[in-house]
Amino acid sequence: MDNKKKIKETALDLFGQKGYEETSLSDIATVVGIKKPSIYNHFSSKEEIFTEVIEDLIQSEINSYHRLFDNEYPGSAIEQVRKVFDSFCHRLLTTQEARLWKRVSFYPPEPFKEFISKKFYELEVEYSQLLRSIHDSGKRSGYFMHIDVEQFTASFLCLIDGVFLEHHYYTEEIFKERIESVWKVYELGLTNSKGV
Repeated sequence: MDNKKKIKETALDLFGQKGYEETSLSDIATVVGIKKPSIYNHFSSKEEIFTEVIEDLIQSEINSYHRLFDNEYPGSAIEQVRKVFDSFCHRLLTTQEARLWKRVSFYPPEPFKEFISKKFYELEVEYSQLLRSIHDSGKRSGYFMHIDVEQFTASFLCLIDGVFLEHHYYTEEIFKERIESVWKVYELGLTNSKGV
């Protein structure tokens, strides 16, 4: 692995653990196993490292959702929604990126608030496009007949926002129980006589 990649991976971890302000270039260099001046062979500043790490984080999220339906039959519309939901929950539970994602959501570093807000908006646009596609294919199959696309998209985005917050406060065991409960109720809402 080259040093630039190591620097970004280390920064992702340290920014997630300690926050942007509390992470120094010296901290990053020590973990990577290089001297601090060597960082400047790859990045001009800590700000540039942080910006690239956030860009990579957003792109990783986008790529993960694009891959969901790449190589297999997508299933029914409800199965597709569940697949997106499961993928979101899985990434919260298993990726190093989730810790930084939460930190910058709840405590964005002051100089980067506008940048982070812009990046989150870009991600929401990607989510919305995916959800619109699922809604369209669902309607063709007789699903969501009384749920318009804006309601469908907004409800799912609110659902995952709530899951994101739940993950912040509960143990993994409780979190898994709660996401199963919330999915059960959400699915009932999508498939009852008003939703199908």
